[in-house]
Amino acid sequence: MRGRWISMNIGLLIAQALLIIWPPYVANATPVLAKRVFRGRLHPIDFNKSLKDGRRILGDGKTYEGFIMGVTLGTLGGYLVVYIIGSLTAPILKYPTMLDSFIMSVAALLGDMLGAFIKRRLGLRRGEPAPLLDQLDFLLASLLSLYLIDPSLLPLPVAVTAVLITPPIHLATNAGAYLLGLKNEPW
Repeated sequence: MRGRWISMNIGLLIAQALLIIWPPYVANATPVLAKRVFRGRLHPIDFNKSLKDGRRILGDGKTYEGFIMGVTLGTLGGYLVVYIIGSLTAPILKYPTMLDSFIMSVAALLGDMLGAFIKRRLGLRRGEPAPLLDQLDFLLASLLSLYLIDPSLLPLPVAVTAVLITPPIHLATNAGAYLLGLKNEPW
């Protein structure tokens, strides 16, 4: 009986973590679609500028179109799924509001840009792997933003679960995007 209770609690913990992190997941995943939607006419956020080290500030992968698309779809698409699932499970699971989803989506993409900035400073080119940085930059920024605006949505076990489940989910979704031709590398 005790084992069943533990597995139920772990299942609820994972479900709660997925509901909380769904909007930033959507926000982080959708900018790759901007290239197709805007037919390759993208505008880099760093205006193609380099720092004194000769390396781009962020690189071609961070564009205004991708940022806007990520924030929009992370906010609306992410929240819609969370709202539907959350309302079906209420009051068992908590879920972020539309405003929470917007803030987490913006934070996720800013965290991803910070990751790109760090990768450029380390001399890594666009697409080169940076284990854990690639998988967690967007998540940690979005979790921090949620904690700052509504700590009740992010108890420590939920935050830890989100961090633990994200790397394998991120790797699997990137491999899927690679197989669909949306990404140039599978990580």
